[in-house]
Amino acid sequence: MDCPTAKTLVDEFAVAAMEYFTAVDKLSNLVRSHYHFSVAKEHTEQAGAKCKLARLALEKHRVDHNCNIPT
Repeated sequence: MDCPTAKTLVDEFAVAAMEYFTAVDKLSNLVRSHYHFSVAKEHTEQAGAKCKLARLALEKHRVDHNCNIPT
């Protein structure tokens, strides 16, 4: 990948995706504890939103700059 901005965006998306995956995994283990589940659910929703924003930034960059980013 020749574009440094695209590489940064891909890296940010990868980090956000892993954070979201980890949050969902933890959430799935807390279904019996209402309080802990609620806290983890809020964190998971925030991580999901962060992941979505990172993906949108990557896609916008790809379109705006015609970067050849595998999707």
